[in-house]
Amino acid sequence: MIRYRRPKYEELKDIARMCALTFSDYPICNDIKSGFPNLDTFLDFMNDVYYVYIRAYFRKSEFFVGEDNGKVRSFAVLVRPRSSKVGLVDYFRSGAHLLLKKVSLPRLLSFLNVLEQGHKPCSGIKEHSWLLESLAVDRSLRGQQLGSRMLNECIIPYIKDHSIGNKPETFLTFTNTERNKKFYIKNGFSEFDYKTIPMKDSSIGNWSFRMTINPG
Repeated sequence: MIRYRRPKYEELKDIARMCALTFSDYPICNDIKSGFPNLDTFLDFMNDVYYVYIRAYFRKSEFFVGEDNGKVRSFAVLVRPRSSKVGLVDYFRSGAHLLLKKVSLPRLLSFLNVLEQGHKPCSGIKEHSWLLESLAVDRSLRGQQLGSRMLNECIIPYIKDHSIGNKPETFLTFTNTERNKKFYIKNGFSEFDYKTIPMKDSSIGNWSFRMTINPG
């Protein structure tokens, strides 16, 4: 049985490792991956990247984990409406400068720029809205509906419970994989934007989605 809860700060390193394993094969990583001699060194770097990323968002967002038999199996970052934006200063305060021991500054900034470009369509929505910043599932358990359960049993009920007044809430997210595009549509989101983000050696697609959630 999955139990949803807030993670403890001391669990963030293990969550970062899970995220690194989950997202290491995503196209957003293609350019930066080419700078490493093998998969192990790349995964170690991505572990550090996600630890910085998680620490940067930890101060400004809502974090949730799905736990089964004492092990974290899923993880989500939810950004509340009108939360202050996480930017380069937040990343560097959270240790991004230490990443420069493993990768060049231009390559790191290029990676962060791709992340920023992916956010833009959702950032352009001016109405009161929530953002699913990240959703990760233990890679060894893909296909077991853990992501859908996290959305429908934890995240959406949380938004309903914390809605203001009787007005519907807008719920946003984005992805750069076809697999996740199908996942979000299956779970009730509608696509509102598609763009191509150029990278050094290629380009990636970026899909943005929205959902209307009625108050609980």
